[in-house]
Amino acid sequence: MKSVTADRAHFIQYPTNRVVGTVGDADKAGEAVKALLRAGFDRSDIDVLHGEEDVHRLDPTGAQHGILAQVQRTLIRTFELEEFKHLTHYVDDVRAGRYVIMVLTKKRVLRIVAADILHQHGAEFVGFYGRWACEELPHTAQKTPQDIPVLFARAWNERNPEALALLFDEDAEYVNVTGLCWHDRESIRKAHATGVFNHSTLATGETRVKLLSPEVAVVHAQMTLSGNTEASAGAQPPARTTIVSFVVHRAGDRWLCASAHNTHVIPDTAQPGAAS
Repeated sequence: MKSVTADRAHFIQYPTNRVVGTVGDADKAGEAVKALLRAGFDRSDIDVLHGEEDVHRLDPTGAQHGILAQVQRTLIRTFELEEFKHLTHYVDDVRAGRYVIMVLTKKRVLRIVAADILHQHGAEFVGFYGRWACEELPHTAQKTPQDIPVLFARAWNERNPEALALLFDEDAEYVNVTGLCWHDRESIRKAHATGVFNHSTLATGETRVKLLSPEVAVVHAQMTLSGNTEASAGAQPPARTTIVSFVVHRAGDRWLCASAHNTHVIPDTAQPGAAS
């Protein structure tokens, strides 16, 4: 028989500061965990519940789990909290052989990243559980090709290289304005984790979309970079305009970028015929 102390440590009383979602397929659950690790989450902050033993860890109405667990169950039943309904739903999912993934996310931006990763891998009932309340986290992924540059700029301005990298395929190609090439999502993430990314603001301008097929498109977006305080110790450099070309494709209900190329717009050669 387990000791009360061990039982308390094992039982999940309430998933505070965690994003939680259910994935039905074992392979997808495994891929979701790998994606979370690549995005920078620590393995100790990721909990995967599956099987009858984990039902007892999560079940707020189940067998004896020690004094603290009993008090928690009493409070949940007494006040009929919405969280109780959610937790019992996850219990049913685990009992049915699905995988409940819990990710510790103390910062709001990390909640969005974790939720999007879970959604990308087919998760259902994705929500965030704070100290006093829970909230549903809907899929924020890009629904149209035009969303790619908008979300790219948003991730840039929020200093969120994880969200920026998640716009790209795992094996995506990215050529930056100086001709430097990155060959996968992880290298794109690392490249945008330091440097000018942390010292500037990016704004989108005119965006054009050319559909090559219902599933593939080319997006040309004008972007203006300003406030690059890292570039010079003296006066702030002028804003710089570029054209970013994204090759995107449909992936389920969202669009992902397979390749991107950033080209500097030189004012004297911006007119047609000025350069070739």
